[in-house]
Amino acid sequence: MKKINIAFIWHFHQPNYQQNPNSDFLLPWVRLHASKDYLDMLKKIDGFKKLKLNFNFSPVLLESLYKYSKGAKDTHLRLLLKNQNELTIEEKIFILNNYFDLNYKNMVLKKTYYTELYNKRANALKLDVDMFSSQEYFDIMANYTLLWIDEVFKKDYFELDELFLKEKNYTFEDRKKIYDIQLDIIKRILKEYKKYQDENKIEISISPCYHPILPLLIDLKVAEAKNFENLPDDFYGKDDANEQIKLAIEKYEKFFGKKPKGMWLSEQCVSMETIKMLQNSGFLWTVLDEGILSKTTGKEFIRDFEGNLENPFALNINYKLQEKNSLNIFFADSFFANLLNFGYGSYDSKLAANDMYEKIKIIQSKLQNSPKENHIITIALDGENCWETYQNDGNDFLNTLYGLIDEDESINTVLLSEFLKFENIKPEILENIKSGSWINRNFDLWIGESAKNAAWLYLASVKKDFENYKKQNIQDISGLKNKDGILNKIEKAYREILICEGSDWFWWYGEPNNSKNDYIFDLLFRSHLINVYKFLGIKVPEYLDMPLSIVTTKPLRNPTAKISPSLVCDKEDKLKEWENAGYIFIPDGPTSNISRLVKNIYFGYDSDFLYFRFELNKNSTKMHMENIENQIAIYFINEYGKNYSPIRLVNKNKNIYPILKNRFSHELRFVFDVKNVSRIFLNKATNYNLWSQISAKKSSIAYNDIIELKVAFEDLEFFQEKSKELSFCILDATNELINEVYPQDVLINILSDDNF
Repeated sequence: MKKINIAFIWHFHQPNYQQNPNSDFLLPWVRLHASKDYLDMLKKIDGFKKLKLNFNFSPVLLESLYKYSKGAKDTHLRLLLKNQNELTIEEKIFILNNYFDLNYKNMVLKKTYYTELYNKRANALKLDVDMFSSQEYFDIMANYTLLWIDEVFKKDYFELDELFLKEKNYTFEDRKKIYDIQLDIIKRILKEYKKYQDENKIEISISPCYHPILPLLIDLKVAEAKNFENLPDDFYGKDDANEQIKLAIEKYEKFFGKKPKGMWLSEQCVSMETIKMLQNSGFLWTVLDEGILSKTTGKEFIRDFEGNLENPFALNINYKLQEKNSLNIFFADSFFANLLNFGYGSYDSKLAANDMYEKIKIIQSKLQNSPKENHIITIALDGENCWETYQNDGNDFLNTLYGLIDEDESINTVLLSEFLKFENIKPEILENIKSGSWINRNFDLWIGESAKNAAWLYLASVKKDFENYKKQNIQDISGLKNKDGILNKIEKAYREILICEGSDWFWWYGEPNNSKNDYIFDLLFRSHLINVYKFLGIKVPEYLDMPLSIVTTKPLRNPTAKISPSLVCDKEDKLKEWENAGYIFIPDGPTSNISRLVKNIYFGYDSDFLYFRFELNKNSTKMHMENIENQIAIYFINEYGKNYSPIRLVNKNKNIYPILKNRFSHELRFVFDVKNVSRIFLNKATNYNLWSQISAKKSSIAYNDIIELKVAFEDLEFFQEKSKELSFCILDATNELINEVYPQDVLINILSDDNF
């Protein structure tokens, strides 16, 4: 039988969990996966005579492992190492919220006493910190940490078995031993990987330094985003993309003593420009998802009902964009990746391993008549997050699978760079490569959703401030006494920008992904943006103090009681007459640039009137330019209106806000400049999608730096006896354009039954 080659590529990545280079890690995942996955995945090689494996590390993870090996701590670890009877109420709450975060079936149930504590926490109808004794809190932390240490290490650390069996009454010395074992495992990781690499048992590839989505850094427009609202128009990150690659190579050389031959692009995100960068940087190979090959060639891979490829030829070869290029492209079999990530964990491990082996043999049999002598099955996926769903942390599955392959003389496990040296390896040539990622062949998980777009806008704004500082301070730097100090500031600040370009921040912002730690990811992202200003020694913009999730997902505060303000337009008036008003949040920052007219909008109502308060942005360029007609428009829907017409303004942006698709019963407008405001113009929807002007006889408007508006429900034909609901939205309608919409996603509703 013609031999088949298999390249296993196990990808390891964790983001930067520190708020600054010297702070504790806010989340423990580097430390926990280090004692459960990284070293264990490598040491499995020792049990097989010819097994070879490929591994990938993100440099930001390598940095974190190195810091832990030198004694860095995280929040969880600080608590684990506290002396008895020193826990505060806040710390106990933290333990109850964070020290049960693991797989119940395959991890929790390993320990009887910890299971009792877990169930006590899970079944509590009303959770109280006094439900657990001080000792129980320390036992929770000790058991949790032990469950994140792979049991294979019992053979290396004789105390580990005793600590596993103890289950309760862990002392401070016990907990210190648990950490000491973890620390020793972490210290071994980078040394062992370098040793196995030097022995040619493994190949290690690298990812861009802080795990950015390179195609988006190079050109945001490559995303073909679903929603372009709030994306920066002038974001330039191509130089940063090159720097992310350059730093990755440097860090690889630091830890492994030579240059890497392969690069795993973050999230397997690719574009033509990205491939050119890898080529120019001297890489020999990269790996992409099979979906990108299908998207590029226009040919889908057809599988039978068991997932077997009808024709595996095109997927099991290597490619190049041009024959003279050195960069080879391997395409990973996504069916195997999905089985490993999401399928096999729920099955008996040995049966699952045999099933995968049989699927490999089916591919091999179908390639017997291929004109090519060497084919390769590329199995590339996350190597750390799936094993909690497997029995015995995946050890039974991997040992069985590796054993079946190792005993089969017709199967070779190969290092990708070695495969390229085989005789008769002639790659197929692709004319181009389509942009996309391993998820749905697009970039939707990192851009095109309101929160994600706002994060890109924040990054672009901070990056612009950084570039301005750099330009102003580096022009004549040769003559400055403090030249080294300025360059050091710039270098530190630039590192923070590179960190903020990491994929994880955009992954967790907005939909569809969410975790119990979303607020921490938001804090970390904004902390690194703030660090840019701190390192440069300049004022931090106030908008960076506010969680981005509030800016994008909580734009509205509803009124808390009826209000009847007097329209005196007093700047301090909102503290009195407007204190129970509702509030439409308009972020003060990159999402509200110098052209934005309005800083804040308050609204409320009583039985007869709807009230609005507009705090204006007097620094807006629009306020001081001739030939600009500053205008606010409010569109209403009275559910008992006879006619409804569409908004009659030109949409300025490519994106169409969902609420703009509504038809409305009434339209209210007013025009203003720095000193004056017009009367109220009120229009009513008529037949044929048209509007006609009507009298706003009971409504009024006032202006004194602030615009306050009183709209009579009677003018809007909103009467309690027949109308139940009135909805509205507010537009910056300057120059008859839709410039801004408040709020963007949903209309604001007033219900007569509830409020009158």
